[in-house]
Amino acid sequence: MARAVYGWRVMRREIRVALVMLLLAGLAGAAGEEKAKFAGTWEARAKGTVFLVLKVTAADKISGTLNAGSIHMDDEGDLLEVGPVEDREAPIFFAHVDGDKLMFDFQDGDDDVLSFELKLTGEGAGELRIIDKEHPKLKAFAVKRVKAG
Repeated sequence: MARAVYGWRVMRREIRVALVMLLLAGLAGAAGEEKAKFAGTWEARAKGTVFLVLKVTAADKISGTLNAGSIHMDDEGDLLEVGPVEDREAPIFFAHVDGDKLMFDFQDGDDDVLSFELKLTGEGAGELRIIDKEHPKLKAFAVKRVKAG
């Protein structure tokens, strides 16, 4: 009888360990799916000009690059004028996902660090916003995924 009780305890512990491992595998898969929805190449256009290209790779960590032309906005955050993408692709950093938002930082050519938020608005569509405490009214501009990741 004692052997049967001991065997049952060992089996229960093994079942619990297996359930925990399944749960963790499911959580890891969900986290991967969360990141994957941002993967690909995103473009922002205004008046027929591509003025920003964001490339996102979703592996263990989210990484990518941003390449932007000149962007001029008024005090209300409306686009006034844009220039075409230049040959200055630079990495994004501190990228993290929060639901349907991808937040990341980018260092521009003037060595200023800018924070961005990409919010998904539909299948292959989103809004990219510059997060600036000094200019909280900056509006998001539409981006489209032009290539899946």
